Order: sequence, then structure tokens, then C-alpha cells
Amino acid sequence: MLEKLLSLVVRGLVRGPAKSWVFTSGALALLRLVRKGTGRRELIDLSGTKPGDKIVIEHLDITHKEQLKDEKRRKKASKQAKRADKKAARAAKRVS
Repeated sequence: MLEKLLSLVVRGLVRGPAKSWVFTSGALALLRLVRKGTGRRELIDLSGTKPGDKIVIEHLDITHKEQLKDEKRRKKASKQAKRADKKAARAAKRVS
């Protein structure tokens, strides 16, 4: 919502093409800087813990987005392998 409001304000303030790219570049750089500092962060609910309780926080070396990409690559490789097997089977059938 804030992003839409900001983009509407930027569009309203930008008039000519000569000054618009400078203003827009500066505004977008500032927006990226603010997002980097206030981006999404994991929240850990510690309300059910008591003093002396041990908390284990696991750290994954791979992000969720990378996991999804890897899964997509595996599916694509599997499909290509099936197609190659079919093609080889057809070629073997034609030869014999």
C-alpha cells in the first residue's frame, strides 16, 4: 500500500523528462535503502518460554526461493530424461 502511494506521489511530482530521471533514480535509491533496513524479518514467539529453557534456532544455508528453483529444475530434468528415454526407445524400435 505504501509502495503504491509512493509511486503515485512520484508520478505526480515528475513533470519533464529532463529532471524526471534524476528525481526518480534518487527516490528509488532511497526506497531501496529504506527497504533494506526495514525489510521482512523473522519473528520468534518466546511467550511460552520460561527462564532456563533452551531454544534451538536452525539456520538453513538455502533460501525458500532457491529451494523452489531447485525443485523446478529437478522436475524439468526429470521430464527431459523421460522424453530422452522415449526417443531412445522409439529409435531402438525402428532399428529392430
